[in-house]
Amino acid sequence: MIDFDKVKNFRVLLVGDAIMDVYRYVRVVGKAVKEAALSVVFEKEEVFEGGALAAAKHTRGFCAHVDVLNGPEVMWNRREVDSVYLRKLIVEHELRRAGCVWKPDIRSYDLVIVTDFGHGTMTEELIEEVSKEARYLAVNAQTNATNYGFNLITKYRRADFVVVDELEARLAAHDNTSPIEDVILKLGFRNIIVTMGKNGAVGFDGAFERQNALTDKITDTMGCGDAFLCVAAPFAAAGVPMRELIRIGNAAGAVKLGIVGHRSSVGKEQLQKALNG
Repeated sequence: MIDFDKVKNFRVLLVGDAIMDVYRYVRVVGKAVKEAALSVVFEKEEVFEGGALAAAKHTRGFCAHVDVLNGPEVMWNRREVDSVYLRKLIVEHELRRAGCVWKPDIRSYDLVIVTDFGHGTMTEELIEEVSKEARYLAVNAQTNATNYGFNLITKYRRADFVVVDELEARLAAHDNTSPIEDVILKLGFRNIIVTMGKNGAVGFDGAFERQNALTDKITDTMGCGDAFLCVAAPFAAAGVPMRELIRIGNAAGAVKLGIVGHRSSVGKEQLQKALNG
């Protein structure tokens, strides 16, 4: 059993890009006769708070106080989704102005979690600020279609806990062929987990720990890495060993795999159920 009391009174600051994820469910009726395009019929639409906004909801399931710091812009991601199989057919990106940014006292939080999607929130100045002022700093720098190869975890000189996927790790290490353990050593972080999808995850805190994934049932992969990071990070800050951190993160990812978009977040009961198999 996980001791949830270890983290329940934590004050957490979630820092990162605000995203709005739009799912436009469509029924595919075939290929357009005169164009190289799919022909679809629109059925319905859902709009979810994504990015750091969705990530914070996972952490709120375990910690009493979670604040969010976003930048002055919001990335709107619109996806055409096959309504039968939930396969995403096309994604459109639009960056919009969002308004004012508040200024938190970073030192007042037990934990700062950075979810860096590469959309502009994490400026050099803000990275320097959280690196200097955070009591405990957990970070993911995501690779996606809008930032491929340019948003690397190595731009963070300090991170107490890092979660990245295998592609993000290999891009940051400039190494596409070595065993993942060698890639992790090249990155040089003292407390890091590399997620590998169906192949589980590998952690390093001076020694390597590898564990299998907890499920192969997939509804929607979006946000699984964020769930892994944002549920595991408080326990990392509480000193939980790497073996347990990977179990917790894998369980959070398994729960998120069963959720369409951001309809709901990972909670204690769901996490414990996933851990118990």
